[in-house]
Amino acid sequence: MRLTVLLLCLGVLPRTLHAADILGPDVPPSAEPPAPSGVPMATPEDSARQGGRNIFENLGRSDRFTLVSETPGLSFHKPIYLLPLTWSDDFQGDETELIFQISLKQRLFNRNFFFGYTQKSFWQVYNTDDSRPFRETNYNPEFFYRWKPEWHSAPGLGFDVGIDHESNGSELPESRSWNRLIGAAFYETGRQLLHLRLWYRLPEDDDREIDDPKRDDNPDIYRYYGYGELRWQRRLFGESGHSAAVMLRGNPSTGYGAVSVNYSAPFSDWAFWNLSIWHGYGESLIDYDRSTTRIGLGFMLAR
Repeated sequence: MRLTVLLLCLGVLPRTLHAADILGPDVPPSAEPPAPSGVPMATPEDSARQGGRNIFENLGRSDRFTLVSETPGLSFHKPIYLLPLTWSDDFQGDETELIFQISLKQRLFNRNFFFGYTQKSFWQVYNTDDSRPFRETNYNPEFFYRWKPEWHSAPGLGFDVGIDHESNGSELPESRSWNRLIGAAFYETGRQLLHLRLWYRLPEDDDREIDDPKRDDNPDIYRYYGYGELRWQRRLFGESGHSAAVMLRGNPSTGYGAVSVNYSAPFSDWAFWNLSIWHGYGESLIDYDRSTTRIGLGFMLAR
């Protein structure tokens, strides 16, 4: 006991040790410092909704939904993953390519305004004959406002409204882009997330010459993407860290659409194995009017 006090005075031991750390497990709980009066104890559900104070505190957490997570500053937005092994024979180039996505959002003005950025790339890294080109990269900046009414009957309910731009940064004739007004509603229970996202495409001039960069690159994109998408995500098997996610998107009037399924399981404290399956139109902007089927295996950092 005297040695412990001496070490504390000299700063050798951390000063945040509790009484139980010093005196042993026989110290009753009442010996612990009481919580400040008037401050409610945080529940696991509260922690799941609020996230950490910075982006790194949420890295690899199995109880976070990045799409609705928040921190005072920078945070994850959409899933972040690397798929070094994917296979599809529905496009030009090697059937096997590497796909990765990064996605972050920044809270603005210390309010519920956010700027988000997502980038998804399709890299023909195994295509040595053509110097391993990037087949496609999509850039997706967005600005939105988030409102959480905090109703007692639905504490996980929230809404987003904003505007986004998506393009592939290519020149004609491979150029693809569109601008949208976005509205979303989501409900999170801590173990499950349901997210509905609707959009309205801002019109572009389709009467310009075909080689005019200001011309609409993809006037019929609605036929394949439709007017919205529904995402469902759920934690599986208790606290095992396993998770499943499904995305549905389409246009009922044309019958075109897409479905994606992801299954992830932890292999460390901060990363997950990821099995990904895609079928349908619009896996990337260059493929907006081409149906592809793909299976991929890789890793996720945020989901």
